[in-house]
Amino acid sequence: MVSKSLLDFRGVHDLGGVLCEPFAPDEHDYEPWEKRVHAVRELLATKGLLRVDELRRAVEGLGDEKYQRLSYYEQWIWAMTQIMLERGIMTDAEIGARVEAVRAQLASDG
Repeated sequence: MVSKSLLDFRGVHDLGGVLCEPFAPDEHDYEPWEKRVHAVRELLATKGLLRVDELRRAVEGLGDEKYQRLSYYEQWIWAMTQIMLERGIMTDAEIGARVEAVRAQLASDG
């Protein structure tokens, strides 16, 4: 019988009790897009379209590679998108159209 420790069952996000390099939290100015992501999360929550526990579940469900590759607010974007798809609030096609519209706007802005 193979014996597994509790560490074998942890997600990439669960660092409780794991020895890591020292972490020094610091305040920083948020980029405009980060502020927008935060505002969208607040709006979705206010409208009853997103709960904090759903966001956490979706972020924790990113998988190791994606969780480590994405920044904090990129994780939120991915998680909110998945929740909107799960709930049927938006479709893949609608999201794709919005992304293309933003790309076109950015290209025209130079």
